[in-house]
Amino acid sequence: MSGHNILTQLESIDVLDLPYVERDLNSAQLVSLSFLLYGDEHSTATYILQKLLVLTRAAASDWPPTDILSQYAKSKPQTWRKYLVEALCIIGARQSLYTICEELSLAQRGRLVLDIKEKNSVGDPLRFYDPEYLEIFLLDWLTRRLIRLGDINANGSDVQLLIEYFKFNDLHAQATLLVDTVNAYATSSCSPATPNVLLPMDGNGIANESSTPTAAASRPRAKNALQLSRENAGIALIINQQKFYRDGSDDHKVYLPPIELPPRNGTDMDKQRLTNVFSKLGYRVEAHDNLDHLSMLHHIRQACQRSLLHESLVLCILSHGFEDAVYGSNSVALRISDIENVLCSYKNLYEKPKLVVIQACQQEDKENNSLPYKIDASTKSPFQYLNMLRAMSTVPGFPALRHTQTGSWFIQCLCDAIVEHSNSDHIADILTIVINNVANKRGNKNETMVPWTGGALRQHVYFPRTSATDKVVPDSPGR
Repeated sequence: MSGHNILTQLESIDVLDLPYVERDLNSAQLVSLSFLLYGDEHSTATYILQKLLVLTRAAASDWPPTDILSQYAKSKPQTWRKYLVEALCIIGARQSLYTICEELSLAQRGRLVLDIKEKNSVGDPLRFYDPEYLEIFLLDWLTRRLIRLGDINANGSDVQLLIEYFKFNDLHAQATLLVDTVNAYATSSCSPATPNVLLPMDGNGIANESSTPTAAASRPRAKNALQLSRENAGIALIINQQKFYRDGSDDHKVYLPPIELPPRNGTDMDKQRLTNVFSKLGYRVEAHDNLDHLSMLHHIRQACQRSLLHESLVLCILSHGFEDAVYGSNSVALRISDIENVLCSYKNLYEKPKLVVIQACQQEDKENNSLPYKIDASTKSPFQYLNMLRAMSTVPGFPALRHTQTGSWFIQCLCDAIVEHSNSDHIADILTIVINNVANKRGNKNETMVPWTGGALRQHVYFPRTSATDKVVPDSPGR
């Protein structure tokens, strides 16, 4: 059939025909069709969910007339015919979830519902208990934004919650189905960004004309490079250590420094800036304050485990430290190279860009003869370190400078450089700009600092593009 004939037949479907379509559907079919149509319509899905609950509790012979399809047509007056036909054919990301509903046994459905309910009790509970209609529970999770289907082609989808459950419970076929579907259907469209006319600022708030963002924004990105997308950029985990105490455990006393660690005033400015900048790039920012060394490890491992569908991972640690080590809030240090081993040990992150940003002093710890807390993380191949990148606030053996009111030189310059250059320069070049800008700074007593970077990027990697409305005005931190 020609495309013209298909369009003609689609246009011939009248909204007055929809009650007859609903009349011919049984309860399971109507529930499934509602799930397919309303999966990404959060505002309307809540209303439809309540109607479905009423219908499924009634006997088939007592069903009142329904207007679910008519409501959908009203919500999408220009496109409802196309999407209704597509839903009837069951396509895209919704097809995978629909297939899973059909494949799981009643017992498996029940366990899935109970597990999600126990771990994600948000808002009023769904007062419906029949796992046979798993689509109703899926629709409920969609309205609570526990999962997202994105558009009809799965763009912007997030079904990580289900994937993790299936993997943990050895339902690998279902997990693979979701992953393959999202990878097959998800696409990203990046529109060229409007050039930003702001000049980068130096430490005193003076415009630096040596590098104009207008020229930078006009430079094309390199071909054969890895272009991260806003939709699936990944998690940006920020661990912000502002206050410290001495761990009282006998097992941890050997790791404690000889003196009490002072508070890191000004670090909250760094956390806020990182949160703002990375969220504008599309990252899911997760910021945590004052974590002990074990809590640091827990959140790092959790971020790795939840990165299956993401394209990258960013880890920012703001703390005190010494050479190749950073402190937890309990004054127990972790070795930075061990933290990198943790990131590289997860298959979820093989060959994906992993950026570790460390704001911490790196002086040789001559007074503290103890070693950092040993992390159990093993890697079996050097290939696991591909696309691992570390950005340090200072070269080994030296302190890192931080303003107690405006934040650290390194983090503020890093954020400025990302804002100004992420649309045109790859990450390694951005870090080179940061090194230059920080090295040009001078403190009140002529203090200096030189950041350091290192890693194993196998290709140029670009942050997601930002539009003009996403741009963040650079701060001008002083010393």
